[in-house]
Amino acid sequence: MGQVVGAGVVVLTGIGISITGYGVPWAFALALGIVFLPSLCIAALGAAIPSTGGTYTYVRDLIGNKTGFFYLALLVAGQLVLASYALGFADYAAELAPNINTSLVAAIAMICCYIANLLGVQIAARFQLMMVILLIFSLLAFVVVGLSYVDNFQVYNHVDTVMPAGVGTFISAAFLLRYGMVGSEFVSELGGESENPGRNIPLVMMTCLAFVTMLYVGVAIVATGVLPLESVKGQSLAFVAKEIFPHSFYLFFVIGGVMLALISSLNAIFSWCTKGLYIAAHDGWISEKLAVTNRFGTPYILLSVFFVVGMTPIVTGTTLQYVTILGNAVGIVFGIIPALALFNLNTRRPEAYAAAKFKLPVVAMKTLPFIALVIYGYGVYLSSIDFISTEHLIAFAFYAATILIYAKWREPVVVKKRAAEAR
Repeated sequence: MGQVVGAGVVVLTGIGISITGYGVPWAFALALGIVFLPSLCIAALGAAIPSTGGTYTYVRDLIGNKTGFFYLALLVAGQLVLASYALGFADYAAELAPNINTSLVAAIAMICCYIANLLGVQIAARFQLMMVILLIFSLLAFVVVGLSYVDNFQVYNHVDTVMPAGVGTFISAAFLLRYGMVGSEFVSELGGESENPGRNIPLVMMTCLAFVTMLYVGVAIVATGVLPLESVKGQSLAFVAKEIFPHSFYLFFVIGGVMLALISSLNAIFSWCTKGLYIAAHDGWISEKLAVTNRFGTPYILLSVFFVVGMTPIVTGTTLQYVTILGNAVGIVFGIIPALALFNLNTRRPEAYAAAKFKLPVVAMKTLPFIALVIYGYGVYLSSIDFISTEHLIAFAFYAATILIYAKWREPVVVKKRAAEAR
């Protein structure tokens, strides 16, 4: 829950209102549909072949070595989005103390989560649990109290108010808001460290998505229904919270709800982000020396790589909105690759498929990944024309090409090393 509930709802709701007005609740519902198919695919993989570094190992074993590394390299680049949580935290802190240095606050937030995860996944998980309880309570209070202030629900039933700029723009908003739904699939990264992963990975993913969608729809109705629509476009949830809560509870909401939502997401990403890269190092893609662990079992050099990636937008002064949008776009690209691995599960790992506690029919495994590919491909197209600059598209293409060349060059080393270990 801490991984999922974060920047997507507290940062992008106001942007979604700017795009599609009163259609934001429905756009969140559509976002669930966009995220559901690839999440279902990954849940089936997690149930059948749970492992540390789950999504990387699924792609490696069921599609191929080079594709596995390509996916992992995109995943690393996509963690620029770490900055969005820290920057969002700092922006909300500025609501309470307008004169603070937001870049410094964002950097401190990043450092705190980095240190917590250096101390091991169990410490980070305890830290996470406390934050998630507070943030869920705060957001539920926002919905319950806020709904009593909404006096016109008819605006959510008319096409001209739900899709004021047309169907295409509404769908574009849903793809942007899908960022608020992603994250549950990364529980599979901890498959090797989870209790009863064959049952718990799909259970956690599906339950989390269902609850989050209902919560987000409620948040979106309050965000659009309490104040005049023009006044809330591009605004944070704190803008509406100030209207519906007494000052003391408003402070609790901002600190215990929104700010903790962002920190919990940041902390959750740090807890799993090294897993695939750790396995890849032992596969031979990078030096195993980079995967050395401290006494808490944390691969501290790899964790530091992600720390640097996340700090880069903060240091360079990139805006919160653009970091979030850019991370979402990259996430659409790499997010579909593990889902495609499901196509080969029953042929390459038939014994694992047969023994899985949660499994899809063979016909579903052969069709759902490609339906998800078409949906996500459309999302990449929308992101590239609606939100991302040409310069960043060129940079992304150069990065992807460089990774493919490296993967082609390095693959013989990986194949030889894995063959030796198999013997």
